[in-house]
Amino acid sequence: MDFIDNLNAVAKVAIGLVIAENMYNIISTDEPGYKTGREALDSCWKWLEGEKIDADDLCNYIDSEDYVDVAEFANKEKDVQKQYAWYSVLDAVSYTTYQAYKKEKREFVPQVVEVIDDETLRILGENAIESGYFKIESLINVKKYLLENYSLNDNIETYNYIKRDSLPLA
Repeated sequence: MDFIDNLNAVAKVAIGLVIAENMYNIISTDEPGYKTGREALDSCWKWLEGEKIDADDLCNYIDSEDYVDVAEFANKEKDVQKQYAWYSVLDAVSYTTYQAYKKEKREFVPQVVEVIDDETLRILGENAIESGYFKIESLINVKKYLLENYSLNDNIETYNYIKRDSLPLA
């Protein structure tokens, strides 16, 4: 996952979301929390595509006052494979939230976000591979596309948004 060092902020968010989406296939639609996880991922994609989604709204998916958030479902999961899936979603949503706060130029962020950085993205990739469910090879086309179109010479204030359907996911 060292290639992420050559990507701009939005491309890094895209990589995290692609991995999380792949891993989230382990969770069935009738399981507790599925709807929350799906909404969290969908909101992150919307943010990445340029829709007006506040960082605080994204943060609510990882740390909510009512304890109906991705972190709670990840912590409560007993099945190891499903834990990997939930933690992939948690890391991807956390990383998106981190970038959203940076884009908003927020001086103070919630404590849960203070520890998030590019290392979170690396851990997300490593854990997904460790699960045995995700193969890094599945990122080859996405990686190539992002390196060609969203390299480091862009910064968070001037970047182009990434449309989910523009990514070569197949």
